[in-house]
Amino acid sequence: MEDPNLYYNQGFLAIVGSPSEHVTGLAAFIDVLNGFEAESEDQLGPLTSEVAPLVVVDEAGEVDDEDEPVVEPEKLEEAIVLVLGSANALVKASDREFEPAYNLLLHALTFSPAGLPDHLAKVLDHLSTAALTHALPTLSVLTNLFNLLPVNSSLRQSVFLTVLDVAVATGNTSLLLPQLKQLPIWFEEWQTSPADQVALLLKIGAELAPANTAAALKYLQEAHSVAVAASVQIDATVTSKMVVLALKDASFLDYDSILPFVGTISSDLVELLKVFVAGTLEDYKAFSAAHPDVFSANDLDTEALATKIRFLTLSTLAGSSPSLTVSYSSIASALEIPIEEVEFWIIDVIRAGLLQGKMSQLERKLFIHQVATRTFGEKEWNVIAQQLHVWKTSLRDVLTVVRNARVTVQNKVAAANAEHEKVNGVESAVEVA
Repeated sequence: MEDPNLYYNQGFLAIVGSPSEHVTGLAAFIDVLNGFEAESEDQLGPLTSEVAPLVVVDEAGEVDDEDEPVVEPEKLEEAIVLVLGSANALVKASDREFEPAYNLLLHALTFSPAGLPDHLAKVLDHLSTAALTHALPTLSVLTNLFNLLPVNSSLRQSVFLTVLDVAVATGNTSLLLPQLKQLPIWFEEWQTSPADQVALLLKIGAELAPANTAAALKYLQEAHSVAVAASVQIDATVTSKMVVLALKDASFLDYDSILPFVGTISSDLVELLKVFVAGTLEDYKAFSAAHPDVFSANDLDTEALATKIRFLTLSTLAGSSPSLTVSYSSIASALEIPIEEVEFWIIDVIRAGLLQGKMSQLERKLFIHQVATRTFGEKEWNVIAQQLHVWKTSLRDVLTVVRNARVTVQNKVAAANAEHEKVNGVESAVEVA
């Protein structure tokens, strides 16, 4: 019999009983699910009638070190195959019964002479079907199966892909997202090639896109990063979809992070992306007028994009101010909005995390504390240099005021001391006289 430790973490499932008891118990349960009703205590169901003779041995049979009858490996395998072939009936079980029953089946498979690789495809197929009626119990069983396998088992990847498909199909991606943080560790444990990493990351991104575009973009970007580092080719249509997804997602604003990956996609879409990387509302309106087909071809909402480019325009306007102040009138002009709406836009941009600042209704100015840069190049260095010059000048002026104040105080103290000495001298002269 092949060593089960090659395929299983035997300590993960702790189930009492012998393999023959597990297999016959499962067969009997499946018979009940299929509608069998025994007319007497000795009557066996159809599946149990086939399985029991294979795994039950008489007292004269071979015994192991614990004085328990030993089932012939070939017969045990035959019995396991029979039970697994009818395991799709487990979908008829209640949620409360489904997970324990399938865990028992997984445990029984650890005793299969053939090993899990020969049975995994059928198990995953059954579980994918069961997810339609037992979503959360199925995810629990798949998690148990994943943990049952050694950390370096290549079979874990197949189980993980089924978990991903089930989570997406049943609307439970929120349960999966925390586990995806382990992907770099899993890739190392599974010794996944860069090409396979890219394929898996792209699949995750594509699966997550309908339910969670922010998470989908994260893994699509990661796939492109791995591809660039390992010289793996990604189809241009996939990259285009990533760009469109980034434009559609209301919360995504870091367009500079995906610009390095777009060298192979259509020029019009790249030009639109560049507007969101470093352009303004004026640039966006000019592009929209010149390339209206880009929006219809990619199902892009022009008004939603106009809102987003206004956010980015205000961020750029704030970041380019050497004095770290921007007047309401400048904001209204750049965003092409009534001045009465300026504060609403400032609040929205602060909520989006693009800047931190304080509004002064009295001075009708925005005082900037911190701003997120969309790109960082020569222009941004020049702005920093100007801001440093302003700060240096301001500090020099403050230092001059402090020095002048110190001199004034010193002069006043000296004058007071002189007056005090003069008074003391007069008093001494009067006393001598």
